[in-house]
Amino acid sequence: MFKLSVENKYGEVLELSQNPAYVIKLIDGIDPPDAVINTARNANADGSVFNSAYIDNRTITITLAINQPTETNRIALYKYFKSKYPVTLYYENDTRNVLIHGYCQSIPIGYFEKKELFQITILCTDPYFEGVEQETSVFESAEALFEFPFEIENPIPFSEQIGTHEEVVWNGGDVETGALFVLHAKGTVINPAIVNTDTNETFAFNVTLSAGDEIRLNTVQKQKSVLLYKANGTIQNLIGSSYAGASWFQLRPQENYFSITAQSGTIANLDAFIYLRDKFQGV
Repeated sequence: MFKLSVENKYGEVLELSQNPAYVIKLIDGIDPPDAVINTARNANADGSVFNSAYIDNRTITITLAINQPTETNRIALYKYFKSKYPVTLYYENDTRNVLIHGYCQSIPIGYFEKKELFQITILCTDPYFEGVEQETSVFESAEALFEFPFEIENPIPFSEQIGTHEEVVWNGGDVETGALFVLHAKGTVINPAIVNTDTNETFAFNVTLSAGDEIRLNTVQKQKSVLLYKANGTIQNLIGSSYAGASWFQLRPQENYFSITAQSGTIANLDAFIYLRDKFQGV
């Protein structure tokens, strides 16, 4: 059993799979897409040499049969499917709840079929499905130690300050993906850095943070940026304030380990968050 809904550019959502006005006849293009493999021939050897590979745009085609009243129900679809306009498809089955963004490419209609058909072709420039829910990892600077019930004879700590922010970040998708890393300063911190402790990849910042400042590092493909949001409301591009060799982290499926460090200034002065959307090749 599956559910399929569409959202137009204005945020209006239409449920299609359980809608008595329509019958879904076919959904094509929701399986894992083909890869484009580039190779080079070698005149003195059999076969070829691998150069590069990528996944092209995804094309999804939805064919609907329109129930009575046919004209009313068909025209209602025009509100959600407009040529060249952006749309978002939501697909849910027993194991995945995902969405994908695209543009309505064509809408051929079988006006004179015995059962009128409405076919929508959607071009998705990002070929991956994304999880509907955004995953959030929080880096704690203090570990809670206070538990109930308890008896106390000697003084005990209620919490313990942690010297280094370190956290496991779970990628529940089946492909690598970037994430949004947020460092929020609660006091003075000099030259903070984010480290992938699995690979030793590092993104270090040559900057001094004051209370209320926030660094936002986005490593998602086609969205990459690194910005400093100052407490006074100004925004500064930090790409020129990043150390050479900075890594635009791509999180592998399953476990990824990250730590937050700083050259000077207590780590307790930083709140750190990682926001991630799982990505999938198909449903």
